[in-house]
Amino acid sequence: MGVQLNQVRQWAIRRARVYKDLFATALVPKGWLYRWLFGDGKGGINVVGEMVLSDLRGFCHVADPTIFDKDPLVMARKEGRREVFVRIQNFLNLDENAVRHLMEIEDDDNGI
Repeated sequence: MGVQLNQVRQWAIRRARVYKDLFATALVPKGWLYRWLFGDGKGGINVVGEMVLSDLRGFCHVADPTIFDKDPLVMARKEGRREVFVRIQNFLNLDENAVRHLMEIEDDDNGI
């Protein structure tokens, strides 16, 4: 068991170095990295990307009609989360239908 765990750990370290080098490269546009990570290679989103984005859509309060809250810190946190999702949405060129599809996935799965 210990040998297998060590092999998995070594594999993860090698893989992490590859990703670190890839994401640290200034020559690769950020939008391409998001499409590489979440994309299916055909202009859509892969299955894992759909699950992650579905979870983030709920966590980032994208479906909320308003982020208003009496507490300004709560409202600022909600807006910050929403802004992160919108950034990812823009990098992936997701339209309203794609976001609506993510809402359906989250409703079916109740998150990840």
